[in-house]
Amino acid sequence: MGRGREPDGNRTVGRGGADPARTVSLASLLDRDRNRAAWWLYIGFLGLGVAFLGYSFLGTFVFGVFVYYASRPVFGRVRSRLGRDGASAAVTLLGFVVPVLLIVGYVLAAGLRDVASLSGVGPDEYVQLLSPFVNLGALGEGQRDALATLLNQPGRLRSLPFDRLRSLLTSGLAVLGSAINALVHVTLAFGLAFFLLRDGDSVAEWFRRNVAPPDSAGHAYAKAVDDDLETVFFGNVVFVFTMAVLAAVIYYGFNLVAPDPLGIPFPVLLALLTGITSLIPLVVSKLVYIPLVIYLGTVAFRTGGVALVFPVGLLVVSFLVLDILPQTFLQPYISGRQIHTGIMMFAYLLGPLLFGWYGFFLLPLFAVLVLQAVRIVLTDLLHGDRLTSAVDAAPSLGGDPPGESTGADGGE
Repeated sequence: MGRGREPDGNRTVGRGGADPARTVSLASLLDRDRNRAAWWLYIGFLGLGVAFLGYSFLGTFVFGVFVYYASRPVFGRVRSRLGRDGASAAVTLLGFVVPVLLIVGYVLAAGLRDVASLSGVGPDEYVQLLSPFVNLGALGEGQRDALATLLNQPGRLRSLPFDRLRSLLTSGLAVLGSAINALVHVTLAFGLAFFLLRDGDSVAEWFRRNVAPPDSAGHAYAKAVDDDLETVFFGNVVFVFTMAVLAAVIYYGFNLVAPDPLGIPFPVLLALLTGITSLIPLVVSKLVYIPLVIYLGTVAFRTGGVALVFPVGLLVVSFLVLDILPQTFLQPYISGRQIHTGIMMFAYLLGPLLFGWYGFFLLPLFAVLVLQAVRIVLTDLLHGDRLTSAVDAAPSLGGDPPGESTGADGGE
């Protein structure tokens, strides 16, 4: 009888051979790992490109983020009426953000004018105030003089010789190029804000599904940062702007009724300082209007008569409108949940000194990122504990994630 063939199920591997199934499995695993490694390498290069673009347009990016958070509460109300995200985002940006930015630009320009008068800047040097916003470094001395003439005495243009007019035209084109460049960056920032408003819910849903589930530390951190940025960029900025406008109305109204010796000097500049100091808890606007009242009271005392009525009236109105009103109504209504105002005040003031104009938006954003990382993540990392969504440090310095005021456990 011939030797029977072993059943397939009991077939053994030949001497020195390898299991074909295991070989195929190992080969496919190696191919998969090489494929994933190649994809991670490719995505890493893409990430470097995105980081380079973000660094190159950092001011545009942080300004766009500011516009998004500053307009999001208004966008929510508009969307509740219109029902369409795209139309609501466009209406919010064009109907709310653009008018507010125009008013802010006018107020800042008036403040710069007061600073120029206070520092004794003459007409020939007035053009230098534009240097933070347009590139005037490439202009020659003659071009700067011609531009100063255009700004201060436009009627003299008819008497200028042809060479000066040509110089003026060259300088005007340079300034126009800088203005167009600034307009392009503003347009890009508005485009970023528009897409964030329109597609924000989709991005948030993708983040919850693929990056950080709702019970994780990552989700709690992102939600706390998101809420605090809305407070910082909408609540605090709108509050400062509102206080500055109220102060400007009071100071200009006082100048209308007070006699000439008691006029308030540099009312726009003092109104801006009043708005900024309103972020300081308890002190609010006292740092500005009390020294101002003391100064006017000294002038009124020297003048004699009924002049003392005016400083006393200014003190009463300022105390009611710039002190009691913001603490009891405006700040709770506008700002809502409070992040530490002292940290934000330093961030607003130091940001432009460190980074230029966009530091006003960048440093508060960075401060919120650091603050929430310390509150939610750092303690667990230092102690080697499991990352949770609980607030473990500095509970009074920032907003809590929803439902986390007492600290709920969550997974990593």
